[in-house]
Amino acid sequence: MSEILSEQSYRPGPGYRSLLSTYRVLTLAICVYMIREAYSRGGNLTDGFVILTLIYITIVLFMSTVGVWAFLAYSRWVRLILSEQTITKMEGDKEHVIALNQISHLNWLSISDEMIVESPADSFRINLDDFKRSDQHAIITFLREAVPLEKQEKWEPFSEVRRRSIDPDAALTTGERLLIMFCLIATGLAGAMWWNDSGPFYLLVGILFLSVAIRSYRGT
Repeated sequence: MSEILSEQSYRPGPGYRSLLSTYRVLTLAICVYMIREAYSRGGNLTDGFVILTLIYITIVLFMSTVGVWAFLAYSRWVRLILSEQTITKMEGDKEHVIALNQISHLNWLSISDEMIVESPADSFRINLDDFKRSDQHAIITFLREAVPLEKQEKWEPFSEVRRRSIDPDAALTTGERLLIMFCLIATGLAGAMWWNDSGPFYLLVGILFLSVAIRSYRGT
């Protein structure tokens, strides 16, 4: 086990929240479709669809602003501190502190991309998707080295799912390359179908395939 030399502090990066990113892409796609339809109707403000489009865009702008504010607030009030003696997670006025020598379990959850740090007195979760890729790598490396291996559970399935977070320079596997190629082709076909007036369904399908391709490339 290599020696841990200094304290490191990490804050969540709201730009890496996949839920917010997915929400933005989907709402943008729906907005584009509705604006396109409203424009084809002449943009008459007495038309019911045009009015619905304006209401929807207003709501989307409001919800997006609220979402951005919420994630920025989260990134300001949450902090993970890894030190030579302790692991600390600060959430607003709450502080969870677990000494490294008091850790009873470290569970690596491959489905939710989280780690659960447990001691007899306290426990908390660390969600990797809250942090940027370089921080994910540093956090994983710290925990793997700081916690005795016999106290770590479910590392093998986690390491398979988060292979690129563990090693950011890892090359894409053949399966990942084929999946990305398939998703990009499917995205192009769905986009062409949507462009040829086949309905908004194909636009949503294209966005879905594109998001899968991006996640496969990023290794998340």
